[in-house]
Amino acid sequence: MSIFKVAKWCVLLAGGSTLAMAQREGEEDVPLMRPDERKTVDAQSAAFNKALEPILSDAAKSTVVVWGKDRKVRALAYGTVVGNGTRILSKWSEIEPFADLLYVTSGDGMEAKVGVVGVFTDEDLVLLEVNDPDKVKGKLMPADFLTSSLPLGRFLTAPQPGGKPAAFGVVAVSDRNLRETDQAHLGVMADAEYRGDGVRIANVQPEYGAAEAGLRSGDVILKVDDRSISGLQELKNALTNKQPGDRVKILIESAGKERSVDVKLSNRPLLGQFSGGQLNQMEIMGGPVNRVRTGFSHVVQSDMQIRSNRVGGPVVDLRGRIVGITMARADRTRTYIMGSVAVLDLLKSKYDTVAEARQKGETMRDQLAMQEREMMPRMHPQGQGKPQTLERRKRHLSDLDRLARRAMEELEALENP
Repeated sequence: MSIFKVAKWCVLLAGGSTLAMAQREGEEDVPLMRPDERKTVDAQSAAFNKALEPILSDAAKSTVVVWGKDRKVRALAYGTVVGNGTRILSKWSEIEPFADLLYVTSGDGMEAKVGVVGVFTDEDLVLLEVNDPDKVKGKLMPADFLTSSLPLGRFLTAPQPGGKPAAFGVVAVSDRNLRETDQAHLGVMADAEYRGDGVRIANVQPEYGAAEAGLRSGDVILKVDDRSISGLQELKNALTNKQPGDRVKILIESAGKERSVDVKLSNRPLLGQFSGGQLNQMEIMGGPVNRVRTGFSHVVQSDMQIRSNRVGGPVVDLRGRIVGITMARADRTRTYIMGSVAVLDLLKSKYDTVAEARQKGETMRDQLAMQEREMMPRMHPQGQGKPQTLERRKRHLSDLDRLARRAMEELEALENP
């Protein structure tokens, strides 16, 4: 089937639930579907997946499954063959518990034991090498990365080792840096219970710009530069394109009076500016997510619904050209992909040993725990936590509904710029 026919399929299926159904391989996305509707959807899904197979045939030869000692129970991750065909790039956090005993299998059933060469800890990727190179000679094809950008709306698909699609979707957000410590930080934590205009400050972190500018708990942020702030998401959006060291003018309401302050932004701490449990629950809707699903320095965001244990393999465009690798399933609507240029640059960079990677991970967990202990008690002092009343639950449901509507508006804006 030509790529033009496949593109036509994409247009036809993207308008309804069939696109999601096709890539979920039978998972129940629409629980109230009638048997006749299910039969039609299954037929369309099978036809669409079949149409993708010719596109994926070459990239599938560069795709392997990584297993641990319990390989007969569950695959750990996918991997992308790189270098001379004996090295494999995969997802570190998923294979780390079994780092001393790892295997890979290809689409034709070849199995080989592999060892860890090094870990790109900051990107949560690991470089593996086949212990017996002669065993895989001619059986694994190194990925031929196309060094091009991934524009918004580009259709992408990821192969299974056998040549069938593992997932597909479109680029929804352009290349960006998700590493929190590289992003601009105001130095406040917001009051999640506030329902008025703007964002009310629950806590000001003393070591950051907001404290130096005189912001205090109870102040309400109304504007950032010339941008009105309607809520938490709008405040995050206002800071998205800012860099640490930039200065912003913030209009606040304090004790019933408005005043303008100049704030110097700093680097965001590991915990994140608006960390909280409510959105974390949303992340797991739609299936398991990867344990490490953010903090990457160069990724695009896709609506690809890939399984968490199939991350690490190559991603191709409609011509079958490898344009990157999958990095993480973040939630129901977000999968992160590292483009080819960033992958090739990474392979030239220095990597950590397993011991160094584990030490870095332990240090980061300690830092997060310490920051959470320092920050969260100030949000809800001991003995003053509010019970989960029916009224609060209703407000939470309202928040979720508002967030969903906002997401739909943003998607529509992307489709109709």
